[in-house]
Amino acid sequence: MPEYVFLEELPATPQVRTQIFRLAPPQVTERALLGLAQQFELAGNKRSGILQQDAGQITYLEGLFELTLHRASGGLRFHDNSRWQVDDGASNVTFGDDDAVAFANRHIERLDVVPLNESQVVQVNRLHVGVAERNSGYVQERVIDVGVAFQRLVDGVPVEGPGGLAVVNLDHNGDLTGVDRIWRALQSVYRADVELRPPAAAQDDVVRYWGREGSGRIEIEDMRFGYYELGWDDTQRFLQPAYVMPLSMTSTVGRFAGHSVIRSEHVVAAAINPVGSLMPPRPVVTPQMPHRNEQ
Repeated sequence: MPEYVFLEELPATPQVRTQIFRLAPPQVTERALLGLAQQFELAGNKRSGILQQDAGQITYLEGLFELTLHRASGGLRFHDNSRWQVDDGASNVTFGDDDAVAFANRHIERLDVVPLNESQVVQVNRLHVGVAERNSGYVQERVIDVGVAFQRLVDGVPVEGPGGLAVVNLDHNGDLTGVDRIWRALQSVYRADVELRPPAAAQDDVVRYWGREGSGRIEIEDMRFGYYELGWDDTQRFLQPAYVMPLSMTSTVGRFAGHSVIRSEHVVAAAINPVGSLMPPRPVVTPQMPHRNEQ
């Protein structure tokens, strides 16, 4: 049986009002995409740009600007391909985090990217490039891009997961170079005022899911609470509260025992009466029959 290592101190059951929401179907059409292009201050028509489509997304190209909608999630990517995370060999971002957030807020308000009153800044990332010359010993490091990440809030409760996030990218002047956004629209309340399970039940679900067969060590590193929104290419019909637990899984047998660590995340619906499961089915491993010569 795997060794399970649980949190020594569990958080209390959240005392917040939560609901289960039905999500609106994503509006991923040519008309919607061209309308968004105009919202991002492009011409947004077939004379000025090119439309490309495949099974997973639809893209509008206008000059060096690229705007993509993902069919499953409605997630949006807008990039200025001449400047988005591009090193021009000279530029260097020198402004601080507070200025980066102020620049990002102005772009969000101007382009109506997400409602600022329903979001919070969770991270400011900087993309570094470096040059080193062996002969002269010359070393240079610059920051060529800043990404400000906004986390979605639903009735004040944070949204966890790969979705519920908008990232605004800035160049050295604080000008916009890109936006990545997964922010599914709420359609209606499916179940109001849901009762929440205690965090201990979430830890029990880890054992039920990962099982009692085999070996290894599975350690729960943290536990966060919030609504859970899936990623770019995931279909999602409901937004519901969940416990999110980062895990580390360590092998305890074989030549890599103690060194082979896999990090994952276990997500458990927090409502006593949830809608479905937030974890994919575990893959079924079919035992291989030994080769005739090995019998």
